[in-house]
Amino acid sequence: MGFDMEMSDLLSVFLEEAEEQLQRLDDGFLQLERDPADLEIMKEVFRAAHTLKGSSATMGLKEIADLTHAMENLLDPLRSGTLSATPEITDVLLTGTDALRTLIGQVNNGEQMDLDTSEIRERLKAACSGAQTDSASSKPANKKKAPSKVKEDIEPGAMSIRLKVSDDCLMPAVRAFMVYNTLAPLGKLLSADPSHDKLEDLQAGQEMSITFAPSDGPDAVVAALKSVAEIDLVEFTVASEETSPQQDGKPPASQKPAPTARSNAEPASKSIQTVRVGVDRLDTLMNLVAELVIDRTRMTQIGGELASKYENEDLVQGLGETAVHIGRVVTELQEHIMKVRLLPVEQVFSRFPRMVRDLSHKVGKDVDLVLEGQDTELDRSILEDIVDPLTHLLRNAVDHGVESPEEREAAGKSRRARVVLAAKQEENRIIIEVQDDGNGISLEKVKAAALKNGAVTEELLSRMSDDESLQLIFASGVSTAEKVTDVSGRGVGMDVVRNNIQGLSGNVEVKTEAGVGTTFRINLPLTLAIIQALVTEVGENIFVIPLSAVVETFRCRADEVHYIDGHPAINFRGSVLHLCKMSNLFGSQHDMSLSSDDGWITFVVARTGALKLGLVVDRLVGEQEVVIKPLGAFFGDIDGIAGATILGDGRVALIVDVGALGALVNRRKRDRLVVEAGRA
Repeated sequence: MGFDMEMSDLLSVFLEEAEEQLQRLDDGFLQLERDPADLEIMKEVFRAAHTLKGSSATMGLKEIADLTHAMENLLDPLRSGTLSATPEITDVLLTGTDALRTLIGQVNNGEQMDLDTSEIRERLKAACSGAQTDSASSKPANKKKAPSKVKEDIEPGAMSIRLKVSDDCLMPAVRAFMVYNTLAPLGKLLSADPSHDKLEDLQAGQEMSITFAPSDGPDAVVAALKSVAEIDLVEFTVASEETSPQQDGKPPASQKPAPTARSNAEPASKSIQTVRVGVDRLDTLMNLVAELVIDRTRMTQIGGELASKYENEDLVQGLGETAVHIGRVVTELQEHIMKVRLLPVEQVFSRFPRMVRDLSHKVGKDVDLVLEGQDTELDRSILEDIVDPLTHLLRNAVDHGVESPEEREAAGKSRRARVVLAAKQEENRIIIEVQDDGNGISLEKVKAAALKNGAVTEELLSRMSDDESLQLIFASGVSTAEKVTDVSGRGVGMDVVRNNIQGLSGNVEVKTEAGVGTTFRINLPLTLAIIQALVTEVGENIFVIPLSAVVETFRCRADEVHYIDGHPAINFRGSVLHLCKMSNLFGSQHDMSLSSDDGWITFVVARTGALKLGLVVDRLVGEQEVVIKPLGAFFGDIDGIAGATILGDGRVALIVDVGALGALVNRRKRDRLVVEAGRA
């Protein structure tokens, strides 16, 4: 199906809003399956289907309009109460949204809509067979021929509404049509100017007058109208008993006019407008701001050096004041650009209820997915990359995290399992948790699977704490599933979760309790572009450690260091802390002995999951805001290095990936034990 250039803007608006309506349908169907008596959800679902049908018909997309009309015919008896939203009816409705999503995707890609929806429409029609569908199939004949003039005398409770199409609206006729579609499920349209058959002549900036009898009061009508883009609600008046036709429209002399509500104090022409900006432009702005951050740091350093040499010079003082002001401006600019890039995690979370519902039915379990903190915001670049890890965790939770209804009942639990997907912000970090109330993870099964897989030796396993042993679930090939299914159990997935999260400068922890459940806690930065970091020196090299991974810094005497299997460690606050010698970690030599000229060892205590490491350095330089730059294809991926940055003095520093560094240290420990075991 082709569209000329004049339709391109209209098509982009349709596609954007169609995706929103589809998501509302998906969410609404799942909620109705749990609570068929929820009239508010039913109204919202019916409104979404009605709007999608009308907008697709306006666009000439007959296949989409026909399928949505068939879904609307089934929704009508559900709304009237003659049918109930059973799982079977929900299945066929969700199948309809899947087909709609496919058709809309084909339109978005410029392809011919070749999906045959006749079978789905027949299934929708068959689902209506047990209810009266006359009201859904025969709409009022006068709906499209509404009076073109608003009645002066209207029935009590009816609303006189004035709307205005935005002055810069590109598709005024489509917006007006959406107004009528939005009102349809909320009551009865008494009159409208312009009427349906005159909408094509509507111009941007023109007003519309509507007389409407709401079924549930004016509040729902006002809220619905305000949700229509590029339409401003100028005012509305609700008719009182005294102004009804029964009293000949003559209110008593002392009666004041019916109250008038306005949506805004400002004129409609000054309404808030939204500008669509391409993602590539945001990325370009972020890169430019990152360069400014580097120059701001450099300018501050140069200004400090000049002030120390020429502290009484007026020009130097003026330069310092200017540098401070530019620094404030760059900081504010950086904060605003960061906020523009932030998106609510709801955009990711909203796709999981449907997945969990389908998966739980497939494995014969009853699972309720609870979403919390959906308004928490995260950088769009990170948001896109957490989909796969969350998908793995949720699939595992449903497949072998929670028990079957019979097992739960036997254990004294509710037959319906509960899985929680929650997000919250803690300072400059985002915490995402996947929690289930299942039977927990068997630590013995994890150890056995790790030994069988070769991920750990018996000697090393004997020295590991329970928390450290539990982390073995993230090792490649380790699975506690008793049988392999097409959902999980092959030992792939959990290592992908950890690697993907660590690639985002985050970490993932797991907590479990037998018979109570399991919680996976993902810790992520707000953004990957600019981070707070601790700058350290190791010989002639500079290493930058993300501040989010730093627990504290510490100094100990060299004689306090002990060696376990050749690896340095100290008794740190009552537990063993392994030390990592940064000076040779990335080289070919692996001499782990520690010494210093003054007899003191300086190290940074860093955390990755449940593992703590002491990163031994020569000197602590201080905290600094740094810009993460990729190493590029020439260097490739280096274990333990997340990227590089340019410091204020122009030097290049490597950014430490603490998560990958912990895995590297553990791997070297394991390799050394294997070699020593072979020699024995």
